[in-house]
Amino acid sequence: MGDERGASTYAVKEEQATQPATLPATDTSALPAFPPDDTLRGRVCLVTGATRGLGKATALGLARLGATLVLLGRDEHALVTACDDVSERSLNPNVSTLVADLASFDAIRAGARELAARHPELHVLVHNAGVNPTRRKLSADGIDLTLAVNHLAPFLLTHELLPLLRRGATEKGARIITVISMFERFGRISFADLQGERSWIGPLAYTQSKLANVLFTYELASRLGGTGITANCVDPGLVATDLMREHVLFRPRWLKAAWARVLSTPERGARTAIYAASAPELETVSAQCFDRRGRPMRTSRQSRNIATRERLWKVSAELTGTPEDWPRSSAPDRESLRS
Repeated sequence: MGDERGASTYAVKEEQATQPATLPATDTSALPAFPPDDTLRGRVCLVTGATRGLGKATALGLARLGATLVLLGRDEHALVTACDDVSERSLNPNVSTLVADLASFDAIRAGARELAARHPELHVLVHNAGVNPTRRKLSADGIDLTLAVNHLAPFLLTHELLPLLRRGATEKGARIITVISMFERFGRISFADLQGERSWIGPLAYTQSKLANVLFTYELASRLGGTGITANCVDPGLVATDLMREHVLFRPRWLKAAWARVLSTPERGARTAIYAASAPELETVSAQCFDRRGRPMRTSRQSRNIATRERLWKVSAELTGTPEDWPRSSAPDRESLRS
């Protein structure tokens, strides 16, 4: 199958995710609504893929909690429109935009430098952006687009923003939240053909990237132990978003209407990410995955394979040009971001 390069659209050694002594109890029927209050007042939150769908709904929820909010996306016009809408609906004037194409490593690094120039610290980083193309495409760096945007972009963006997160963690900690999918359970990390150069099948590339999100979260949490920065992932369930917009089963209007009746709304799907980003009782909870009702859930067996997550980390570091031993090698100063 040909590649397409250009601007993006968007006996196993096993370990259970680190468990705190007591996990907070949550409502087993549904998460509570989040009324406007000051829970996140003074805390800087960045949400990727925030121009529509789940990302925009997450951004709106955080804005209603008083966050100083930054919406990250590649389409400046869409970002401005989303920013105005979120600010107006939340009555929060502290909403801004950051233009960065997550399909470009250079753009990710430039975006991190721009954020550092605006804010001395970062308290919440929500990795929400994702793609699910129907044919193999390449990123600006010549990497399979699904792998690049869904996994390598969160990996690199976290690395670049780590100095800001360290500063943000000095009071009440900092949080890294990655939105995953229930389909991670069907994923396998194909190290022999990670980018599908020999054989590319869309659903397999997507589920591999979602499994990579969970592996990344658990390994990151392990490496960040004792820093005050937590790393968790959230599964919003089946949500009616535009992620499947290229697929034939989602193109006809009547089918979109049918899917909308059986899938959760972005507003409901976003509630678990909002909860993970704001709940005081989760301040020190790390290496967890929360389901759509905010309950800790057990992810797939392969996501808890220590050898797999360590190997994926090494490969990801090589592909993104980052030190293999980060975050231990990352200096906690902000000046490196400005250079």
